[in-house]
Amino acid sequence: MSNLLQDTYDLHIHCAPDVVERSVTGLEMTRRAVRSGMKGFALKAHYGSTAQQAALLRDLCPECNVVGAITLNAVVGGINPIAVENAARLGAKIVWCPTFDSPGQQNYYLTNYPNYMTLHKRLLDKGIHVPTHSVLDEEGRISKAMSEVLDLVMDYNMVLGTGHISHRECFALAGEARRRGFGKLLVTHADWPFTKYSPEEQRRLIELGATIEHSYTSAAEEQSWEEFAGLLRKTGIDRVILSTDLGQKHNEYPEVGFRKFAEILAEQGFSSAELRQMMAERPTELVET
Repeated sequence: MSNLLQDTYDLHIHCAPDVVERSVTGLEMTRRAVRSGMKGFALKAHYGSTAQQAALLRDLCPECNVVGAITLNAVVGGINPIAVENAARLGAKIVWCPTFDSPGQQNYYLTNYPNYMTLHKRLLDKGIHVPTHSVLDEEGRISKAMSEVLDLVMDYNMVLGTGHISHRECFALAGEARRRGFGKLLVTHADWPFTKYSPEEQRRLIELGATIEHSYTSAAEEQSWEEFAGLLRKTGIDRVILSTDLGQKHNEYPEVGFRKFAEILAEQGFSSAELRQMMAERPTELVET
């Protein structure tokens, strides 16, 4: 079998240094990506911007296009156009909507998985408020700040990932993106239990112009690989990317998981051309065109 990772992009990798303990540093991941034949990867952090770190890694290792990003959680002021402008000027290519500070996510995790929210818990225990941030205003419309962020994302030709926002927020955002003719909305975590989208919902989002992300860490969390493959066939793969969401201390290295993801789908009948489309061609369109 040829190198399944040749010229691929994984647009969802977590690396150290980070607030959360990680399995691999950004520099080591860059070197591992080059050795595996990958074209590049996106450096995601829930707390802050990775634009400067990505720029340094590209300078140290120009064979790998490390993609910088920003996540719109409280640490950057939430849905903050100024933070987006700054990240864009530093070369970031992806903006993620709130993750741990989306209203539903923060409440659910602080209640059920506080071990994932150490930064929040420490501040809350000290009586310091950690605000939540929704992409919608009180009337359920796209907020002024989110509208301004979308303006900037379009100005700089960036990707807008949905992060951990609710279905209601996601569909409203997809509708606004469609109205504006914006074609780089990336629906994050389509299979993760907290943000899971049905095949019908995924098709509707694709009709609105979005791209669907399927991550290795959650693709088979509540379904078998056979069921996951069937879902991909139902939605089609034209506007789909595969990623890993790896970098957790207890998991395998990201490129190892990425290769396994490809191998599993090859066993499920996906051709090399189909895998290349989801792992190389569509991600390249998102971050390079």
